[in-house]
Amino acid sequence: MQKDSKTDETNRGQWVFPENEAAYWREQHSKQPYAKNSSYDQYEHAYRTGYTSFQKYPGKEFDEVEESVANDYEVGKPDSALPWDMVRPAVSSVWDRMSGVVGPRDFDRGIRDSI
Repeated sequence: MQKDSKTDETNRGQWVFPENEAAYWREQHSKQPYAKNSSYDQYEHAYRTGYTSFQKYPGKEFDEVEESVANDYEVGKPDSALPWDMVRPAVSSVWDRMSGVVGPRDFDRGIRDSI
């Protein structure tokens, strides 16, 4: 049976478990390059915006909807949250994780012994 990539794109983000994502990013936050001198609490709204917007815009790439995601971030932003330009890398990282993109800074990335 052949996989329907259009169906895969439509279903992408369907099974988002906010509590799992929040726990993951709480644990991983300090390991992120953008997190220097910043607490998880300062980025919590950004991470939440990342996983909720991933579900809100199924099948889309982050770059395609970044303006809408930035607006979503600003609309719900608590007073203590950082400006969009500072948290953009965090939101993008959430999208990368949820879409299965493995970035060069992922510590869990496999390393090949030989080529």
